[in-house]
Amino acid sequence: MSYPYDLDYLLPDDQRYNIYVATLIPKLSIDEDSVQFFENYIRFDVVVGTGEHTSREILDISIFSDDKPEFDHRKFEFDYEKPRKAMVFTGWKKGPIELSLLHVYREDSKYYLDTEIVYIGQAFGENGERLPAEELMSDPMLQKVEEALLREYPEKDLALLLLEFNSQLLEEIDSEDEDLIQLQEITKNPSLELNNQILNATEAALINYFEPEYNKKLNNDFSNVEDHGLHYHSVTVQVHPDIMGLKLFSKEKTYISNDPIVSSPLHSNS
Repeated sequence: MSYPYDLDYLLPDDQRYNIYVATLIPKLSIDEDSVQFFENYIRFDVVVGTGEHTSREILDISIFSDDKPEFDHRKFEFDYEKPRKAMVFTGWKKGPIELSLLHVYREDSKYYLDTEIVYIGQAFGENGERLPAEELMSDPMLQKVEEALLREYPEKDLALLLLEFNSQLLEEIDSEDEDLIQLQEITKNPSLELNNQILNATEAALINYFEPEYNKKLNNDFSNVEDHGLHYHSVTVQVHPDIMGLKLFSKEKTYISNDPIVSSPLHSNS
């Protein structure tokens, strides 16, 4: 998950995505007067939300993981870049260290972050490849959604949930011999190649399940899905928000982690 303006700063492991989800989350900020430095960690208060819906949580974070050299955290100097919500630590000989407050909160908070799904869109090209961050940032539909959300929900922040889906073929065997022959042809390769048709079906299943507010407002319609003679009887999609520290919901649906999202039938000829 990332703020739209932070897509360029994503680590390589965070850049594997093919569908993006525009979400509304509580505003996050740091009480800069609360920052304390200890030898092995840094402690500070995160302010979550605005107005009557504000809460606080104390976080203790260590800048270094086990594979990095130890460094006395009391030697750090700290600066908070409010527009980008970036925590910048200087004083280490190898240079400054920058952390996103959103990433830190998701990883270290004991609470799941309330994440309202408002729009689901494509983040892949003609052959199912991931769109580079600069292309996703300039996506006209995303820009339209962002403009509307900033106007209608000033008490919230827009964050992009970037999802990577892997495909798996689940077979349904009928009694006809010709169906069995066709099934053998389809399944002789163990994995199903991820392509635009599969991603379109995945996106449609997510939209049909969550019914996001802005997919409705922008009239996003999806056609039936076929892939080179392979007829989909249904599509089942699973998301793992608990791994990301998120509580996913829309105005229409609250998602239970790992719950199968089933879209069926996708066309009348199946």
